[in-house]
Amino acid sequence: MLKIPTQYTSLNYVKPLSWEDVFDTWRKGEARQKFWKKHWKSRGFSSWDEWRKEYARPLKTESLEWFLFEIKNPLKDLPLFYGVPSKTWIKKAYKGEKTKILSDIVNLTMVSKHPKVIDMQKDFPKETMLTGLVYDNKIIIIEGMHRACALASWKASNNFTGVVKIALAVWLEKEIPLIGGNSKS
Repeated sequence: MLKIPTQYTSLNYVKPLSWEDVFDTWRKGEARQKFWKKHWKSRGFSSWDEWRKEYARPLKTESLEWFLFEIKNPLKDLPLFYGVPSKTWIKKAYKGEKTKILSDIVNLTMVSKHPKVIDMQKDFPKETMLTGLVYDNKIIIIEGMHRACALASWKASNNFTGVVKIALAVWLEKEIPLIGGNSKS
């Protein structure tokens, strides 16, 4: 089993997962969404599966050991998570760094005014699963960035009743790779 960095205090182990389980959860959550269909088509992919497999390829996801955790206090822990290491986020939110702690980016206009983040804050799913990697004593989001940003910027005055889980694996290589920003053109 993997060791959770100590700054994250509310993660409770649930069970081991296969990569197929994780990928299937991604598919169920977004494959039929018009927003994502427009996204992958604009990048030249013929299907959601083709796009997401290419997105995950640099992470060698099938060779990693995956575990499911429930985040008992997502409003406390999510601001301490780090953002997805993708070209778009690096360019628009991280000022050239590979990742940034969510608490440092949630007030940026590209996050706070993003329609998906706003929608999540109005109607967060009753249950959701994020995906991340434990690397360099941090949890880095690799899937679920809009949901993670919505939680990291949640107003304390708004009641939160959802169940948030995260599929995690340890990244042991020297550097975490860039993901996303992929295009077939």
